[in-house]
Amino acid sequence: MPFDGPLQRLDARVKLVAAVAFVVGVVAAPSGSWRLLGAMAACLAVAAAVGRISPARLLVRWLGFAIVVGFLAVLASGAVAERTGLPRRLVVLDLVVRNSLAFGAMMILAEVTPWSRLLSALRRLGVPAVLTATIAMMHRYLFVLRDELDRMATARRARTFGRSGLTFSVLAGLIGMLLFRALLREERVFDAMTARGWDGEFRTLDD
Repeated sequence: MPFDGPLQRLDARVKLVAAVAFVVGVVAAPSGSWRLLGAMAACLAVAAAVGRISPARLLVRWLGFAIVVGFLAVLASGAVAERTGLPRRLVVLDLVVRNSLAFGAMMILAEVTPWSRLLSALRRLGVPAVLTATIAMMHRYLFVLRDELDRMATARRARTFGRSGLTFSVLAGLIGMLLFRALLREERVFDAMTARGWDGEFRTLDD
């Protein structure tokens, strides 16, 4: 049974606004303000503990994020170092820490708030219905397209046994075919939704 703690029961709008405010605070913090960033990290640790979020789960997700952010931080460190006067190694660390804090806040928000409640919170906060509907459809069809790609890759392996691995040209072909199938599916889904009275707005039980 999922844990039902104070963070889970808190209004999704409050959590969403708090998470966005936290990210803005991380971005607005002066360069090299390690104590302030450390205090923010402590706040995230407390929130994760209150929500009983698995540290291992957060760590696994953060590792994949940190690799990409670390690479980009190294590329951007030269220009930032010239502007701030900090050594490049500290600039890289600063960028990684800031992005990690922002990413951690969003991860905690996602862990303690169901996706449907987040969408409902966006609508109640005045986000246009067409934007929330687009976000909801994107989230839903990420999983659909992933399953479609898995089936296509399985079918290819079944027809080319004896070969292993995906070359760039083969992967490009799979992605192109996936986009074509996605377009066809989009047309069928839109026709089906229109026939059932779709008016452009998602409705959930939370509404």
